[in-house]
Amino acid sequence: MGFKLPKTHKSLFYKMNGKASDAFKPKHPVEVKPLGEGIKAEANQDGTTYVSPDVDLNSYEGRLVLEHEEAHHDQFEALWDKKLEKEVDEPNENTVALFSYDDKYTYWKGEAIPRDKENEGSGNLDWEKDAEDRVKAKIGYGTYGKVKE
Repeated sequence: MGFKLPKTHKSLFYKMNGKASDAFKPKHPVEVKPLGEGIKAEANQDGTTYVSPDVDLNSYEGRLVLEHEEAHHDQFEALWDKKLEKEVDEPNENTVALFSYDDKYTYWKGEAIPRDKENEGSGNLDWEKDAEDRVKAKIGYGTYGKVKE
């Protein structure tokens, strides 16, 4: 089942906590489908986002979940310069994808981490911390609540 956000200025995320916030429309297609136990959403390298039917997309939690997965899509598209040890805008001989994965490994800043050795989705993983920081920088809120006025 697919999910489309309304196109009006009164979109379901236009108001949060009684004050106007930026209208939020995910850049990537959202599909609601059953996921593994405890998994709220997944960003996929094919550009889609899967969201558990347990997540109310009209809620504050729903917005945070979608913002977090959009941050992962941004990570997939970002370039990391291994020599400069920072994100860059243009590819060169030292750049790799900031974040990617395959069936056996997760790749973060050019380092291959075996997927069977990680606790996928854990807030302790560097790419999860980075995604959370991107959400906080964008909207002032994160999974763990309000971080700035």
